[in-house]
Amino acid sequence: MSFHPTTQRLILRAPMMADMSAFVALLSDYDVVKNLGPVEYPYSNALFRDHLARSDGERRGGTDFAFAVTRAMDGAFIGICSVHAKAENAWELGYWYGKPYWGQGYATEAAAPVMRFAFEDRGAALLTSGWFVDNPASGHVLEKLGFVASGTVERNCLSRGCTVLSNRVQLTRAEFARKKAA
Repeated sequence: MSFHPTTQRLILRAPMMADMSAFVALLSDYDVVKNLGPVEYPYSNALFRDHLARSDGERRGGTDFAFAVTRAMDGAFIGICSVHAKAENAWELGYWYGKPYWGQGYATEAAAPVMRFAFEDRGAALLTSGWFVDNPASGHVLEKLGFVASGTVERNCLSRGCTVLSNRVQLTRAEFARKKAA
């Protein structure tokens, strides 16, 4: 996989073992993990190793592409932005960032090239995403990226040990192209 985009402040690349200490430290914050459905709390080195092996296999299989988001100025690992195949021509965008990196525009900045990758390189016709109702900052990111509301669903959250109401959003390839051209 040769997709390694850079933005003004960020470098995106495949996650690697060298990310383990930062990755685990950032996901050891309950305020981060409670916003992620499939992530256990507390997070551990063993969970990271399992995630890395699974992520590598899914990337090779063409069904899941997780990108480590690092700052260009110092190489610091700050989070993950990913796309996952959901159905024929439909992919889901996901992301998380460590709490020290919230509110700095990193999520929006990193998502743009990942969305372009999904639409242009993977042939997605539709991108979906969502956020738990008690995490409106994530909803604001998705709104800035052009996603529109498509409903609400209950989603399992491992760290909370329950289901949580999730706002669902979507963006079509045509709408993405229209916004990109504007």
